[in-house]
Amino acid sequence: MPPAQHEVDERTLRVLIVGSDPSLEDEFRVALSGIADTHGVLHFAETYRQALEIGRARQPRLIVIDVDRDVADIAGVSKELLEAVPGASVVAAFKLDQLEQNASESATIIELLRAQVRDFIRRPLSATELRVILDRLFSRVAPAAEVAQGRVVTFLSNKGGVGRSTLAVNVACGLAVRYPDEVLLIDASLQGGSCAWMLALKPQAGIVDVVRQKDRLDATLLRNLTTKHTSGLRLIAAPADALEGAEVDDEAIARLLSMARRSFRYVIVDTHATLDNVVMTALDLTDIAFVVVQGMAPAVAGVAKLLPVLEGLGLPPSRQRLVLNYNYQPFLGNLRPADIADRLQRTIEYVVPYEKRVLQSMNAGSPQVMQGGWWQRFGKTITELVDDLDGAGGDVAGAEAAPPGGRSRGKLDADDRGKGLLAGG
Repeated sequence: MPPAQHEVDERTLRVLIVGSDPSLEDEFRVALSGIADTHGVLHFAETYRQALEIGRARQPRLIVIDVDRDVADIAGVSKELLEAVPGASVVAAFKLDQLEQNASESATIIELLRAQVRDFIRRPLSATELRVILDRLFSRVAPAAEVAQGRVVTFLSNKGGVGRSTLAVNVACGLAVRYPDEVLLIDASLQGGSCAWMLALKPQAGIVDVVRQKDRLDATLLRNLTTKHTSGLRLIAAPADALEGAEVDDEAIARLLSMARRSFRYVIVDTHATLDNVVMTALDLTDIAFVVVQGMAPAVAGVAKLLPVLEGLGLPPSRQRLVLNYNYQPFLGNLRPADIADRLQRTIEYVVPYEKRVLQSMNAGSPQVMQGGWWQRFGKTITELVDDLDGAGGDVAGAEAAPPGGRSRGKLDADDRGKGLLAGG
């Protein structure tokens, strides 16, 4: 994995705020906006029951609990939240008059420290104090247990038929060839997943079985519910039909991804074209998202609307990779990569060329990269994606966001990548 930088800079900070005063959320939002290069996704819970539900579903990195009631109650919910969200850091927010109304300040602090509260912040919150606490909690080198956690990679689009699943399957197989039995592909396309079919697998279990076992899910059970492919890849298959798919909710996908990243080196998630709670929860836990766009005007227009939505959800450009997929034969008037990059005001990191062999491999249930096609144009592009994820292509998590229409660090401009790829099919 790339060397650790500032955690709050590398990934969007997921925050759960717990308290009876809704203004604490506003205070936190204002304070966070005063910290440069730090993005946050905030969730507010007024009751402790809501806090536990949101904690299990969203797996926040930071939990802020208002000291607004008996300290024993606060200590109790802190312990419960840490059981539900392993690895989270708990911070207590307090007003001086609140401490004075209860026991002595030192006794309160000692009891909360025993409940694994990591730090304290005074209300009203300030950007300066919040910055100090975030640095103290997240800027040091991650402990060995956290470094060992796997990387979650999500393939998404807001339109079907753009080749999202084809790319997810081929990239997952490419990683699995390097790391047999350490790569998990989750088919989270809940109303028509095709990953099992593309791999010519007949799974005996899938994502619905994981959901039904969520209360007893551990690393061993998770592996037992996967289906192994000859590449060394393990698959959690999509539901058999839309009725089964309705059993998969945001809490279930959060638990699955949290366990999967502790059990596998890479977790590849294939999604569906609807930005629902399940997909948004997957994005909350995603390290890198490959946004797949087809080179047709309606698809480009759709992605132009999608990209700002993803940023609003807390997925900054530094955690996105834009993939232009020509999964159809070129024709006169075909949109060029430079035209699409200009329309999206973004750098296109990868251009996937059309190859008839890829369509044939889909029909055969044998991914193209498994047919010795690494030296061909499609195979070379898949290798670049795999290298990017595997660290050979640079610092994935800490990559700088590209300016509109410009170049990312270590990336080629869309026009450069597009040259010579479209001629001849």
